[in-house]
Amino acid sequence: MEYWDLYDAERKPLGRKHLRGDKFGEDEFYVCCEIWVKDPEGSFLITKRHPDKKAGNQWEFVGGGTLAGETTLDSAVRELFEETGISVSKDELRLMTTYAHKNYFMDIYLVKKHVDIKDIVLQPDEAVDARWASDEEIRALIESGDFVHSAGNRYDMYHDWCVEI
Repeated sequence: MEYWDLYDAERKPLGRKHLRGDKFGEDEFYVCCEIWVKDPEGSFLITKRHPDKKAGNQWEFVGGGTLAGETTLDSAVRELFEETGISVSKDELRLMTTYAHKNYFMDIYLVKKHVDIKDIVLQPDEAVDARWASDEEIRALIESGDFVHSAGNRYDMYHDWCVEI
């Protein structure tokens, strides 16, 4: 079972926990993270969701829910390792922005790191493939509907923030 801390609409802790999968009450929010791994050539690491998951067989960035007691920085380090086998320190991650939507706050982190694709170790129930993709390739996946819609929206909104990094 996975529990998340609950927050109000201003991201102030409510002092309660939420069991993943349960329905949220009015004015209850959780926090999560998304990690954009960018290689020195400017490509991003994307993973293909397991077919049994919501938005199955679509591409996305690594990320997930922040467990009760964690910070999103903690969860970014954990999620990146769990889903890809990539180990990073907290100092390597740069918070780009916080995206607020529906009942969650998503902290989007960027890390500049090259990892050989053959060294990626996917979490079997999360993802079935991984690849490095250029801006043009990601935009083509978004256009074709092969990229998770919400992740594509965030990419469109925030991509320019990480061009210089």
